[in-house]
Amino acid sequence: MNLIVEIRAGSHLYGTATEASDVDYKAVYVPTAEDILLQRVRDTISETRPKVTGERNVAGDVDRETFALHRYLALLAAGQTVALDMLFAPDAAMMRAPAPLWREIQANAPRLVTRRASLFVRYCRQQANRYGIRGSRVAAARQALATLTVAEATYGTTARLADAEAEIVPLAQLGEHIALVDLSTPGGGTLRHLEVCGRKMPFSASIKLAREIAERLVEEYGARSLQAERNEGIDWKALSHAVRVGREALELLSSGRITLPLPYAAEILAIKRGEVAYGIVAETIERLLVEVEAAASASPLPETPDQGFIDALVARTYRAVVLEAGR
Repeated sequence: MNLIVEIRAGSHLYGTATEASDVDYKAVYVPTAEDILLQRVRDTISETRPKVTGERNVAGDVDRETFALHRYLALLAAGQTVALDMLFAPDAAMMRAPAPLWREIQANAPRLVTRRASLFVRYCRQQANRYGIRGSRVAAARQALATLTVAEATYGTTARLADAEAEIVPLAQLGEHIALVDLSTPGGGTLRHLEVCGRKMPFSASIKLAREIAERLVEEYGARSLQAERNEGIDWKALSHAVRVGREALELLSSGRITLPLPYAAEILAIKRGEVAYGIVAETIERLLVEVEAAASASPLPETPDQGFIDALVARTYRAVVLEAGR
């Protein structure tokens, strides 16, 4: 396989590896002329130990993920974290000297890194919604549940959320974590949604369904609070990833780069080991979420990547492979 770069990724790249860490390799390859011409290029090649459903990696496991050049550049243009980490990986993380093509990609980072990198925060937001136990979130979920419970009793279980708009509008004005949002529909119109702690409920859905969603939120936050008190059921690794992602996003959106290994690796490692109070970690994720969203709005990065450069680079590289094979 014609690899242009191979990187030791994951915790070993971040500087957060422990004795229990597995090993991740990420690479980019240029396909053969035959695969290019026959249109059978594999976008991604994954190699890992066979596992049963739900089984996690253990110390010593090796995962390898290799992207075709065009696929890697598409991930980079979309602001995917894996592609951005690879782009800024230092030479010390590379398993061999990279090809000149990789150096060209790195040199053109300003044309490839955009505000789409704010997608970095998606994982952070998911973890904030899942693990957040701030009083404001709990209160918002309870307020929504109370309002929807009354609305269901008033209008019936089959009534739509839209039927209770008079009750829902004041609810959405109570503060953070509750809002009314209008989302586009496939037909070109819009559909109003009630959003509570990141969960969106369309006005076309039944009040009963919305009430059940709010009920699950309250139960989830209550369970998380209890688990936090007992220090049980907390996925510290997932929380450490959320903090890392938020910190990386802040640096990237302000400077257009990510420093690797992470200068704050010790902080991430302490969270990963469960050495930081759960409440502090939850608050950190919440704060980072707000800061990243503000940084995305003020970022000097371009809105979109230089797609012409990407297309030309892939076309030039693949054309050269085909022509060389035909000699």
